[in-house]
Amino acid sequence: MNNTPCTRTRPYPLILLAGAALNLSACAPTREVTRVDPSAQTDVDYRFNDTDARVVYESMVNDTLYRKWIDRFQATNSRAPVVVVGPVRNDTQDYIDTKLFTTEFERELINSDRVRFVAMREQRGDVREERAQGQEWSRPETRKQMKYELGADFIILGRIGDNKERSLDGRTLVNFYQVNLEMVDLESNEKVWIGTSKIKKISRDR
Repeated sequence: MNNTPCTRTRPYPLILLAGAALNLSACAPTREVTRVDPSAQTDVDYRFNDTDARVVYESMVNDTLYRKWIDRFQATNSRAPVVVVGPVRNDTQDYIDTKLFTTEFERELINSDRVRFVAMREQRGDVREERAQGQEWSRPETRKQMKYELGADFIILGRIGDNKERSLDGRTLVNFYQVNLEMVDLESNEKVWIGTSKIKKISRDR
């Protein structure tokens, strides 16, 4: 039989830990959230942001609508060209959501009534699944025909590249982005339009 007396742990360390936890919570930083105009330029650092995306799609839209490729297609085919957005390759070291400018580019061209768009590859699976479900569950007069999709005449392909240069003292960083979009004929592989947007940022540590 173990006759060792039970030793009661003194509560002081627990009290000290609880006090420390209260002090930490009391000193925790608070966060203030402010709503701003979505079109306002807000640069947190040198990386690609929503302002850069807006600069890209605005310049691209103006350029592609100004060029003659749409008029040439309409003169030959008596209809507006149908376009699909393909992959835009990000060859930078930064994470860039390319849909920040490709979706806006698509919207502006659709709203111009001069170009038609079909769903991009990653969207078509969901559309086809919904159409297939409709074959069983939709009323006959509202069912959509299978294998009757509108084919695209052109595909938009793109690339984002960058170049970073840092000063000798390491305090100044120059970041250059170049976004290229190309309109390619899906049947002939002919490139009918190339758009380029360039952005340069200078970041200095004080």
